[in-house]
Order: sequence, then structure tokens, then C-alpha cells
Amino acid sequence: MRNLTDEADRIVDVLGERPVAAMAYSTAWAARLATDDGAPVFPGAREWLRTHQHGDGSWGGSVPNPYDRLVSTAAAVLALRELPDDWAAQAIRAGVGYLRDHATDWQGAVGEPIGFEVVAPHLVAEAQSAGLFAMDSLAELVRLRDDKLSRVPPGALAKQPTGLLYSLEALGELVPLPEMARFAAVNGSMANNPAATGALWEATNDQAALGYLHEAARSAGDGGMPEIYPINVFEPSWVIYLLGRAGLVPAGAREHVARLAKLPGATSEPIGVSEEFPVPDSDDTAMVANLSHAFGHDATPLLESLLSFETDTHFVGFAHERGAPVSANGRVLEALCQQEQRFAPQIAKARDFLLDVRRDSAWWYDKWHLSAYYATAQAVFGLAGIVPANTLTGTWQWLLDGQHADGSWGLAGGLPEETAYAVHSLDALEPHLGPVPADTYRRAAAYLREHLDATDYAELWIGKGLYTPPAVVRAAVLSAYALSKKGIDD
Repeated sequence: MRNLTDEADRIVDVLGERPVAAMAYSTAWAARLATDDGAPVFPGAREWLRTHQHGDGSWGGSVPNPYDRLVSTAAAVLALRELPDDWAAQAIRAGVGYLRDHATDWQGAVGEPIGFEVVAPHLVAEAQSAGLFAMDSLAELVRLRDDKLSRVPPGALAKQPTGLLYSLEALGELVPLPEMARFAAVNGSMANNPAATGALWEATNDQAALGYLHEAARSAGDGGMPEIYPINVFEPSWVIYLLGRAGLVPAGAREHVARLAKLPGATSEPIGVSEEFPVPDSDDTAMVANLSHAFGHDATPLLESLLSFETDTHFVGFAHERGAPVSANGRVLEALCQQEQRFAPQIAKARDFLLDVRRDSAWWYDKWHLSAYYATAQAVFGLAGIVPANTLTGTWQWLLDGQHADGSWGLAGGLPEETAYAVHSLDALEPHLGPVPADTYRRAAAYLREHLDATDYAELWIGKGLYTPPAVVRAAVLSAYALSKKGIDD
């Protein structure tokens, strides 16, 4: 019999070793980087692209998403266009063929990645200038970019850190890249993002930026580049939180939470995805507040800082963002409920927003994750227990009806991570609407058990392309397995 506590310990013990797996978009930008004499800085990135092209000619996550496939494929063909190798020529032909056939698939699709409105028009325009292909939808992409930039105060890009730093590689026509070096983090990165940092290094030849890029590549471990690195707030927070929902408290958890609770921002202002990240967000801030409270630390300063993200109707994730984040509002709601009387108006605001954006009176979708089960879980974590039970009966039934015959939930016939969030949602709702049918738990446990030892999971998290934070997914799967077993063993 597996000792789940020991397995939870092992997840926490290796936090930071491979926080984000390699993904196509960042790897393509790394493959473009060269020294003054033309030698590739990251030859492994080119090999990674060679071995990770899909059969239809595209690059991107294993679950097809038109936004991800567009930016990843465009970035890859641009990275390979200078190579003399026969395989590169063939890969480019296949990639260009894919782009021609699927140039407008993104229109009206769900799952828009971070920075798509600036990255996509930049890549498409560059590819057209290089004579690789033409896209009729470029004008629409430019309109998206103009709408995004209209939300940023004039001159703000060059005067203060903004979320757009994360997409610096696509901003060369808008801001002088060398001047943006003053926003580099202490680790040499631009917003902890390899693609943006690569653009900074090309513009400045800054050795700290280059050192960061080598460290980011090392973290991926297979020649590719991660979407973001490091994530030393996001990774431990999500991992420990998810394990805790199943009563799994690893020996190393308290040390991690104590560090998070003592971060400079945690005592006075909101925090971001890592200690080095220059732009705070409500999601990470609220998650650290939840953990701090659970482990006996005073989370009041973090709760107060969440009010800086409040609007008339909801809470934003970042300043100047397009679209309201469901998951962040669920997380903020859960956090503010620590002090219900003090934050009653904000609690009501987040609650009403979540109920207003619920789809079919049952489920949610979010901008940070490709799966509706992820967004639904985060909303349920915030809402369960603070709204009348019958308010969430549609969600309860949607979850029960969505299970596949093999015990899984989700896309592509069912995926472990999505199954985990479905189980977590049912567990959160069970005290109010349960019990969960024993067969539902039994089939979920059997499916999840088969995937406990997986080393690679489908890319469902939304960055500039789709990516995976392996430890977070492993924690979700392990804790959901523990919950599903508890449901049938009790």
C-alpha cells in the first residue's frame, strides 16, 4: 500500500528543481539566440524543436489550442529559418503549411494566452517580412494589440514595471529595449521570463541576463526552456495548499510557509509569482494569505493589500489586464473570508461576480488554465459554505455528470490534472450537497492511481503558450487520489 504522506514529502522535498517543464514558445526564442560569431547560445533548444514538432506541422502543447499553436509555430519557424539543415527546411515547410491552414482558428476560441495581443501580431508581421507566409488576420491581430495598449497609461511602459514586461520580446517597436534594463530583476531576468530576458540580452549583452537564461534552461532539464522561472512563491504555495486540502501536511511545509509569510511584500503589500517578480498579483497574494492563516501566521497585511486589486465589480489579477480572472476572484474570496465582518463588502463583490460569470448555472472558465475544472475548483473553494447550498446544485450535478467511463474528467478523453480538480470540487461541496456516490470516487481513485507516477502531464496552464508546473500537478493528483480513497474507505 502506498504511503501518501511519504509521497507528499517527496514532492515538497524537490520543490524548485524542475518548477516548470520546457515548452515550445520559450524554447523557440532560445533557439534564436546566437553569439557575435553566429554560434547558437542554446543548441539544445534547436534539438528540442526538432523532436517536439507535431505531426500536423505545428508546435505547442499536447492538447491542441489554436492560440498556443499559432504563436508557438510562428516562433519556431522563425527560429529555424536560418539553419542549413535538411530537417529544419522540412520542419519549416510543415510549420508554414500548418499556419496557412489554421491562420484564423484562434478567432472566437477559448484559452487566449498571456500577451497574445502583442506577441501574435509581432510574430506574424516578422514572418511576413521574412517571406515565410502571409495572414489575412494580421489586421485583426493589430486591433487586439491597439486595444491592449490603450489600457496602459501613456508613457507607463518605460516609466514603471507593468505586466507587459513579460512580453518584452514583442515590444521592440514600442519601447527602446536597452532602457528597459532598469526593470531587470536581481536574478538578471526580465519578469522571470526566458523569452523576454532573451530580448533583453540581445539588446544589452548583459551577462546577468545570459546567466539567468542558462539557469532557466538547466531547470527544464531537457534542452528546452520553461515558460517562467523561478516560481518560488507560486510553486510551493499551490503545492502545499493542494496537499493540505487532503490533509497531507509534509514535514517541510511549515518551513516553506514561514518563508512565504515573511516575504517583504507579505508584510506590507501584495506579492507576485516569485520573490524576484516585479509585478504583484491578487492570485499569489491571496494564496499566500490562505496558507499563512492555515499555518498560524497573521495574514492581515496580505488581506489588506488585496484591496489594491478591487474594482467596482470584481478583483483584477494584474493592473491593466484584459478580462477578469475567475480563479483569482475565487482565491480572494476564500482569503477575505478569514475576516468576514471586516471585508463583508468585498466578499459580497467577489461572490456576486463569481455567480454572475458562472456558465449554464454550473461551471466556470478562466484565463489562466485551459480546463474548466480548474476554474470551477477555484470558484467552489471560495463559494462553498458562504452561499446557500442549493446555489451550487448545478455545479454538483455538472461534476457528477462529467465523469468519463474510465473514472476521469476533462479534455482529450480525460486527463489526470482535470480529474484531480473535479475530485477536489466534489470534496469541497460534499458537506453541503453530498454524499458523493461511492462509485464516482471508486472510479476516480482507480484512474488517478494509474497516473501517480507520471513524470509528464499535458500542458494546461496558460502562459504565452501552454505549459506545465509538474510539482503543482503532481500535488493535485496525489491529493485528489487521497480524497477519492477516503471517500470510499470511510
